Amino acid sequence: MPCDVKAYILSCPDREEMRLQTIRNLAATDWFDEPEVEIDRTTCERRQERQERTALSLLQRAIDSKHELILFLEDDLDFNRRIRHNLENWYPLSRWRPSMPFFASLYNPGVGLLTKSPQRSFCVANPNGVFGSQAFLMSSGAARYITEHWWDVIGMQDIKMSRLAARLCPIYYHSPSLVQHIGVVSAWGGNYHCARDFDESWSCAA
Repeated sequence: MPCDVKAYILSCPDREEMRLQTIRNLAATDWFDEPEVEIDRTTCERRQERQERTALSLLQRAIDSKHELILFLEDDLDFNRRIRHNLENWYPLSRWRPSMPFFASLYNPGVGLLTKSPQRSFCVANPNGVFGSQAFLMSSGAARYITEHWWDVIGMQDIKMSRLAARLCPIYYHSPSLVQHIGVVSAWGGNYHCARDFDESWSCAA
């Protein structure tokens, strides 16, 4: 990629089989870089709170690694086969510089949109309508701000990250989605969703 990016997967011990499948799915693309995994080791009674705290730990770990961009992934995903190529040529990233905050999603479960630019393969989301943290791409600076203000926003990690990021920059969505949710039920008991515009073989013109 034109910038330094590292993928991290949020998971828990009882989802090992699904997590390993997600890692295999990513390896079958042109990403060619093994993701880091953050496993839930918390003892909170509520599964939602465990996810919130583990997501925070993942972001703190990613910030410490000093990568320019962080790809936050959940553990039940499939991927576009040319995901790296498509990001290398994505218009919003081509205009981004490491000193700037950046936040985007590669997975769209049907969020509300403010603007669309189909020729440039992106949309801008209404931050108050964002849900689903399957594949968030963010700058390290945005991640640092999110961790510093994590408890300012009530909600799970998708709500916290998107609402906090919206204080800094637009929330871009790749169109079509480059990531798909492959689980059949939510890991924490919420409503299941998927990306209707996911395209496994889509490739942008270089």
